[in-house]
Amino acid sequence: MPPSLPDFSQQSSEGKGEEWINLRQRDLSQFDKDDETVLSSHNVDMFVGDKFFRTVEPNCFDPRVRIKEMDATGVDIQVISTVPILFSYDKPIKPATLLVRCLNDHIASVCLEYPKRFVGLATVPLQDVAASVVELRHAKNDLGLKGVEIGTEINGKQLDCPEFEPFWSACEELDMPIFIHPLGYGLEKENSDRWGSYWSAWLIGMPSETALAIHAILSSGILVRHPKLRLCFAHAGGAYVPLLGRIQHGYDCRPDLVAHSSQGVSPQNYLQSHQHNIWLDSLVHDPDLLDLICKKIGPERIIMGSDYPFPLGEMPMPGEMLTNDKVVGEMFSRETRARMLAGNAIEFLGLYDMF
Repeated sequence: MPPSLPDFSQQSSEGKGEEWINLRQRDLSQFDKDDETVLSSHNVDMFVGDKFFRTVEPNCFDPRVRIKEMDATGVDIQVISTVPILFSYDKPIKPATLLVRCLNDHIASVCLEYPKRFVGLATVPLQDVAASVVELRHAKNDLGLKGVEIGTEINGKQLDCPEFEPFWSACEELDMPIFIHPLGYGLEKENSDRWGSYWSAWLIGMPSETALAIHAILSSGILVRHPKLRLCFAHAGGAYVPLLGRIQHGYDCRPDLVAHSSQGVSPQNYLQSHQHNIWLDSLVHDPDLLDLICKKIGPERIIMGSDYPFPLGEMPMPGEMLTNDKVVGEMFSRETRARMLAGNAIEFLGLYDMF
């Protein structure tokens, strides 16, 4: 994310009155606020309108800090993408499009400045599919970004909604792989009594959101209609893989409820190691669960996920479980772990010309 953002409530009449994300620098009264070095070396508070959301450290917005931490933990290259709360799917399209362009231009500038350390993903304003296709083309053709990150739902609409068909077609045409990340923060807003305690929206809600997104995509025939799509789901697909047996049984015993739009392809058919549509990241914090998902989808479809630089990720050392965990080392060969650490991401993102 950038270290600062324009006030999008003032960018157009449609944006006024909306609660936009704004970034507020801290503890700068004794410094020169025009000094970019100072601005990038202090924590930033994120607000939604006037409501505090979270504090982020410089490693969230300063590539120089990131590179120092990468060097310290043996990370050669990062794939960088937008913080999900900045998707702004619930905002009016004109200012939201300006925000998205700002975010994509920033990510592209970081990749341009440090081409050997960062690979960038775009974001798009999916509340307007036509605008999203325009931005997707700009991200690919003008900015050189290598994929696109989207949420697990768009303003309450599941990803199997027919209005998203032109977006899937554009991703196929442009060969833009898709990283799908849950939102989480919306659950507590919808029902604070249910999701507000024990960090439940993040610990339980996010994996559930991801499972629902996979369920919608695999049950709806999207991948039959768009066989060239490549999708990677965050956090090892959330709750989907542990529920696969139950979902497949539902597909078999109640096809009228589950299989009516699948065009004859069952959930288990999609999660095979030879398929080329579905990838999962490795962020599970549990060697046994990593072993399970590898048995279900194959280690060649697992991409190292870090959730860097947030506390639910592998911090302070991204990839620690794959590189240092003795149990994981006994489960998988060095070659297999190397593929999960790097090779599979190169394949998913089509980075053969770079690496």
